[in-house]
Amino acid sequence: MLKIDKEALDHLEKQHPGIGESIRAREAATRPACPRCGAGDIADVGAGVIGRTIALAAATTKFKLIANGPRRGKYFCNACSKFFN
Repeated sequence: MLKIDKEALDHLEKQHPGIGESIRAREAATRPACPRCGAGDIADVGAGVIGRTIALAAATTKFKLIANGPRRGKYFCNACSKFFN
């Protein structure tokens, strides 16, 4: 789910060209349900804190950013806050 409005998205696009497409692709992607709670509110997990990844995490619930690797899983469940593969 988007967490920002169109104006904020336009601002991010100026700072990080192409980020709008990255956000739309994450929003449209199909992900598995959580194996623990069955929820469908799932995010991809990324590691490494740089401006672009911070912006992605701020813009959508479909991207979970962790500071350093290794990642604890490929996916993160926003409902039960667990990582899984």
